[in-house]
Amino acid sequence: MKMIFRKYPKWFLHYKVKLFSLLCAFFLWFYVVTDNTFDHTLSIPLRIKNKPEGWILKQSVPSKVRVEFKGVGKDLISLGYRDKRIELDLHQMQGVEILPITTDMIMGIPENGTITPIRIVEPDSIEVSLDRFATKKIPLRSDITLIPMDGYMQVGDIALEPDSVLLSGPESLVRDIDAISTEGEEYRSVIKKIEGKVALKSPAWKTLHYSINAVRFKADIQRIGERIITDIPVRVTNIPPEMKVTLVPSTLSLKLQGGVNVLSKLKKEEIAATIDFNSRLRYKENKIPATIALPSDISFSDVKPQFFEIIIER
Repeated sequence: MKMIFRKYPKWFLHYKVKLFSLLCAFFLWFYVVTDNTFDHTLSIPLRIKNKPEGWILKQSVPSKVRVEFKGVGKDLISLGYRDKRIELDLHQMQGVEILPITTDMIMGIPENGTITPIRIVEPDSIEVSLDRFATKKIPLRSDITLIPMDGYMQVGDIALEPDSVLLSGPESLVRDIDAISTEGEEYRSVIKKIEGKVALKSPAWKTLHYSINAVRFKADIQRIGERIITDIPVRVTNIPPEMKVTLVPSTLSLKLQGGVNVLSKLKKEEIAATIDFNSRLRYKENKIPATIALPSDISFSDVKPQFFEIIIER
């Protein structure tokens, strides 16, 4: 039986010993280096405390302050994992103030360590603006665009559910907001009812908050149809009490366009055809057109007859 021997590079021999020696050398180097003194900049969390009851920040403040420290390397590394912070106490504040940030405000630094804060890098002061906390119910406005396919139409407005949101935040900001829009969405070639969920546009100020961040929407899309309705009565308005008039003819017919479901449910009584008695003086030969009032999302392309005559009975 023939035996096969694998040949390894010389550097691979005793690799465990070499690897151990390398790790020992690294840790020795790291210990020596971190025992030196360094200048190092860290980000320190900034926290607000004792905010007066019923008041709120009008503008957000920075969440961190950059501070330059001096100290032994090992202690600087340890500081990065400690619960350090800068606290701004607002218990006696109202309105707007500029508050300085100083190194003696830093909390969480070991008292007996080698670490010393040298200076505040940025920001060295913060403008704090307080305002009364307020809430307000705000109507929602759709920024959704629906483009039906040819031969179809949108019936009615896009419905939002809920149709309003509770806005909370600084009183001076809440007071000036009258409506909140959804994010802009566009749907093309729609041929049937559509519904979904849409987010609200983020507030312009970070200190404003919505009770909800998204709403449901729905809209009705129907095929466009036509329908002719005849014998629609025409009514004369603004007739003087002492006069009696007769309208010739007294009815009209309309060719209507709209969604097929809407047209199928439309009743003749929902159509208003009127003529203002006082308007007869503006037309020659007493040929007066009627004014047609239709439910929303319905139009007409033809009316017969087009003109009417008002006969005054003496």
